[in-house]
Amino acid sequence: MRLFHTSDWHLGRSFYGSRHIEVFSSFLDWLSEQIESQKVNILLVAGDVFDTVTPGNRSQELYYQFLSRIAGSCCRHVVITAGNHDSPSFLEAPKALLRHMRIHVIGTPSEDPKDEVIVLYDENNQPEAIVCAVPYLRDRDIRCVAADESVKDKNDRLLSGIRDHYERVCATAEQIRKQIGEIPLIVMGHLF
Repeated sequence: MRLFHTSDWHLGRSFYGSRHIEVFSSFLDWLSEQIESQKVNILLVAGDVFDTVTPGNRSQELYYQFLSRIAGSCCRHVVITAGNHDSPSFLEAPKALLRHMRIHVIGTPSEDPKDEVIVLYDENNQPEAIVCAVPYLRDRDIRCVAADESVKDKNDRLLSGIRDHYERVCATAEQIRKQIGEIPLIVMGHLF
């Protein structure tokens, strides 16, 4: 099993007022070539696929063309989590459709840790890896504001919430792994 981990594509980012879409296109072409030449089985994308929560049409087109190309390659699975620049709901909108292409998208954290645990299967339909796909955890996702809260208290509670969330997701993945066998456990997330 060969993995390729990447993040922070920031598709659509403007450099000195110009979008430079050809740079992003070249990057995605290069990534596709690496996946083929290295015979990558699993591509992990840990957030910031786009530079803004409302990516332009050309950026979206590049993204979906890339995913379509990868779905027809040696890469059996793609796992994508949202980053702090991404719109979780935008990334998740085609989730059901993408799942049929073995592309797994986790945009928002869930109350149920199982929603962030993905079992990946090999070409013989045998479990080959478990991925804890934790999206970017926004303040509002993991804690409630307390009255008279200091900045230190806020940061401490935020860090505690992030740690607790990862621990719940990983504990759930460990339970699943005990049921299906000792296969690799991969934890990915986008922290900022």
